[in-house]
Amino acid sequence: MMSAVTRALAEFAHSAPSGSASPRAAEVVRHAALDLFGVIVAGASEEAGQLALDYARSQGGAGAATVFGGRTRLSPSLAALVNGTAGHALDYDDIGLGAGHVSVAILPAVWAVAEQTQADGAAFTDALVVAYEIAHRLTTMYHDTRLGPYAAGYHKPSVYSSLGAAAGCARLLGISPDAVAHALGIAASQAGGLRANFGTMTKPLHAGIANRTGIEAALLARSGFTASPEILEQRFGWHDVICRGEGDLDVVLDGLHSVGLSSPYAIEEGMTFKAYPCCGANHYAIDGVRNVLREARLAEPDVASLDVWIEQRNLNDVLVYPWARTPLEGKFSLAYNVTAALVDGTVTVETFTDEALARLKPYRDRVSVHPTTDLPQNGARIKLVTTDGRTIEHEQMTLRGSVSDPMAWGELEAKFRANVRGKLSGDAASEAVDRIAALQDQTDLTQIGTLLLG
Repeated sequence: MMSAVTRALAEFAHSAPSGSASPRAAEVVRHAALDLFGVIVAGASEEAGQLALDYARSQGGAGAATVFGGRTRLSPSLAALVNGTAGHALDYDDIGLGAGHVSVAILPAVWAVAEQTQADGAAFTDALVVAYEIAHRLTTMYHDTRLGPYAAGYHKPSVYSSLGAAAGCARLLGISPDAVAHALGIAASQAGGLRANFGTMTKPLHAGIANRTGIEAALLARSGFTASPEILEQRFGWHDVICRGEGDLDVVLDGLHSVGLSSPYAIEEGMTFKAYPCCGANHYAIDGVRNVLREARLAEPDVASLDVWIEQRNLNDVLVYPWARTPLEGKFSLAYNVTAALVDGTVTVETFTDEALARLKPYRDRVSVHPTTDLPQNGARIKLVTTDGRTIEHEQMTLRGSVSDPMAWGELEAKFRANVRGKLSGDAASEAVDRIAALQDQTDLTQIGTLLLG
């Protein structure tokens, strides 16, 4: 007999002990906040971020929630929609917990409700840790999180993180376990996000919608709005429809009663923080090409040909563009990214511009990419032939910023400062870094929001 999963998760979201987040969990939250806030400010200048803000303003949604880099405040649901969209516009946000782009689809929602409710940094941290836990647990039905909804064509933030966001927002609102179950039911009816939209503005919109969904579901449930309180497990519910009944839903509850007490929260594993503003499936190959060039002391004129192999599913199902026709498609083209690494020595925000597309196109025939089944999901093989006839081979199996080789606070601070340069004053950026470093001790989160308005 299947467990009452929805009710159990709702009870957990409501009743997980306040202050039970470990020092490690709080540390990862600080890192995630610093990284994402900088990425949102940078993404606010992207067309997707600007159009999302224009739309939100057109709805007359003035309110108390910060639009980072947007020089305005809106109602919580609209601010979270804009921040989530801007935060994913560059594809520069973190990945983790089996839920893909998890922070960008949860944190803006929880932050906006924290501002609305005047929550302090400790309460915000608690709610975010719980939200991450629920998003992660929903992925544990599968031994490989690219199965289930993802294999069917759904985007993970829309499937998992929207429910995590609803739980985190509900916790901050202090609603009853029954109401949290209704919030999950409301959010589950909005699960979706189609991977066919990768390489367009709608991919980042998935994150924005997940945040808006989380807030709206929690607020509606607080008002008495109802949904199925067994939405995850019942016939024609989330598991039956979105997951096609695949995976073991009961696994979601394994060890739940001890989380935060005798066992760690999922967030303690850490996140993968990105060094490059493109789909993470490119990153091992980018690092591999850069490492070969550096170690062999080569540059583009020294290279006759470059071949790259990555895991078959990553190449065929995620990096779906053989070459970029638009800057956004470039983020999902392995050949384009390794060509940029070869020609420019790195991949930056400027790689994904019309100017870069035209400049890099003449080099495309020098680069070949290949799928393989003998590499893990995270890894790349490089074969470079020089103009003087030498062959150099290299396997890249580590990645700076990954859970196994994490970025330090100083590296994330440098990334944050680069992302906000020209958008925030130096003093505002420095004070924001200091306040985020002491996030749990903040009594007024709107002070951080004010610093990041732009």
